[in-house]
Amino acid sequence: MDQSLHSFTMKEAFNHEDEGTAASSPVSVINVMATAEHTYPGIITAHQLARALDVILRPKGFEKETTLLTTSFCCDEVCRDLEDELRRAYGQNFSLGGIAGFPFGGAMAFGAMARHIPTDGQVIIVYGPHVGIDYDGVVGKVNRRGHSGSGSCCNSAKASMAYVKAVKDGAQIHAPDLSDPINAQQVFVGSALMPHADRLLGADNPEIELPHAVFDCQKALLKRIMDKCCPKDFVKGTNIALLGGIQINTPEGTPEYFLPKAFSLLNSDGELQEDLIHELINEGQKDIRQIIREKRLSTKMKEAKGNEFLITGI
Repeated sequence: MDQSLHSFTMKEAFNHEDEGTAASSPVSVINVMATAEHTYPGIITAHQLARALDVILRPKGFEKETTLLTTSFCCDEVCRDLEDELRRAYGQNFSLGGIAGFPFGGAMAFGAMARHIPTDGQVIIVYGPHVGIDYDGVVGKVNRRGHSGSGSCCNSAKASMAYVKAVKDGAQIHAPDLSDPINAQQVFVGSALMPHADRLLGADNPEIELPHAVFDCQKALLKRIMDKCCPKDFVKGTNIALLGGIQINTPEGTPEYFLPKAFSLLNSDGELQEDLIHELINEGQKDIRQIIREKRLSTKMKEAKGNEFLITGI
């Protein structure tokens, strides 16, 4: 049966809303955290990510006052927690993202962003899709505020995966022309995932593989944008910290996570200067309690040396 893309998308994105456990418990919180760590090895909490970025990038000249934070995340409200953590470290952000996290702002927005970088400053770009884990440990769903259960996350990506399967099965789904903005972004997401059809449909768990496939699509699009804008839109000497990965959204009461998949330092020509991915993962997974203890010990040692100077006059 023929159907419109919008009708198909909304049905597939919201046909399992408000299902499963609605309230948290100690067991469910532990279950969410364990599922996240097992499903996406190498994840970092949103708070630790912001701290680790500062530790790694500050010695390279990325000061809060002169660094422009740029993000390309999904419109979904559950994606704002990570953005908030990054804003605490770097201030207001320039947003490139549309649905599913694709940098739909394109070359125009990217070029404008490049010209908004503070004088003698740098830019950090963080991008990627997102996926939820609900109180029952189900990947591809999340508990949102005010709902009696969990629902799809990411709606756009899951609907696009269903679209890919339907097209492969021979369904006729009428999509508006890309020149019509009413559903252009969703048309693009579905089209971008089509080359990954076999990869998704053949995966042991397509819900787990989906954000990885979407990430690869976004990485390729962002490269096209940067190839067009670098170096002509950047002031010579500007450093670009480019971080891509997957947001893992979780219910209230549990940490938000980020899986770093690519992290590099580029020059204003877009050329690779340093690959920092392993450094970021190592720094981000440090025990925050140990870091606090070390800072307190360091402060006490400095105070003790200062007191010794006052006593001895040395």
